[in-house]
Amino acid sequence: MVTAAAQETFSREDESVARVDNAPIDPALTGFVPIPNTPARFKIDGYAKLDTIFDTHPAGNPDVFNVGTIPIGLSRPELVANVNIHIRQTRLQLDLHSPTNLQAEFRAFVEVDFFGSGGPVDPRLRHFYGQVKNLLIGQTFTAFTDPDAFPKPARPGRTCRHHPAAATTDSLHPPARQGPKRGAQHRTPAGAGTTHHQHGTFVYASAGCRRRYRLDRAAGHLQVGSLYRVLGYRIETANRKDFGYALHTAGGITVFGKDQIVAYVMGGRGAARYVDSIAGLNSDIDLNDQGTDIEPLRVFGSYVGYTHRWPRRLRSTFVYGYASIENTAAQSATAYRDGQYVSGNLLFNPFGSLNVGVEYLYGSPQQADGGEGATSRVQVAAKYDLFRKRPLDQK
Repeated sequence: MVTAAAQETFSREDESVARVDNAPIDPALTGFVPIPNTPARFKIDGYAKLDTIFDTHPAGNPDVFNVGTIPIGLSRPELVANVNIHIRQTRLQLDLHSPTNLQAEFRAFVEVDFFGSGGPVDPRLRHFYGQVKNLLIGQTFTAFTDPDAFPKPARPGRTCRHHPAAATTDSLHPPARQGPKRGAQHRTPAGAGTTHHQHGTFVYASAGCRRRYRLDRAAGHLQVGSLYRVLGYRIETANRKDFGYALHTAGGITVFGKDQIVAYVMGGRGAARYVDSIAGLNSDIDLNDQGTDIEPLRVFGSYVGYTHRWPRRLRSTFVYGYASIENTAAQSATAYRDGQYVSGNLLFNPFGSLNVGVEYLYGSPQQADGGEGATSRVQVAAKYDLFRKRPLDQK
């Protein structure tokens, strides 16, 4: 089943997700240690991970395979191969649960990795939030995200995985949100947050309001979400505002025994920052064709992933993703237009907490004038979990 408790990812992303009603992914809280003289329990968890990466051509970022950063128009001498080895995706987690006088558990969750900007092992805060029932304060995935529908690659990254599948939405924001539960299997959490970006003389200031509806069943789940934003543009002589929006549908289903299919589709205007492969391009808005006003750019993203479980603790995931963004006459000819992404891997759990994997990735971006780029990456990863409840083949 593709419900939260049945998820198993190489990055264990499911464990960091804030669940509706604050329901723990493991109700038994296996591995939690009582704090003396208090009713609270905590668990220190995470994993150590070594990545060895080989790129056939420059990928724009040696750590993160992101289609939006793949260079276009390189000369033949610049098309060189590259090898990179790092431990930056290693993660440390602290998870605390404590009863309250509200007849509900309080959860505090903290997670760091080492993708900070200060060096190869600079810590970076990923998650830090507290939650009681459906009231959450802190930094974690937005309500416009469905981590249960993420593909299961060998190597997570960017904010969540190390090679966003062209169209994945996995932003980490500092939200304060509360949402009611509509029956046992229907949930409608909401969220809001404020973000700021800079792009030349552009200053973006967007307040986002997010709503989602989720349906869980034994065979899988379906989530529908919406996002509304206020976008701005300011220089010394002009101040313009407009609205952005996005809609998405995501979900997963179990097929052929334990195999899983996940899929995601989103579209809208002024919401490029919610598509991983183009989130860093500052392309939510641009000048219109006349260059006299701002225009929220149309954006589209989608992916589909299939996970197959082989015998003897082996499994594979295959992913195809596509993302595009509108171009205007005011943009340069080298502005990003669209990109495709494919990947396939083989993961192995030889024993206990040790997991190893090999993965092939291919990405191809295209810019407004038709120029194209492409590169391939082969990734070998080894990961050792601090704590694991059961081996992968028992999932």
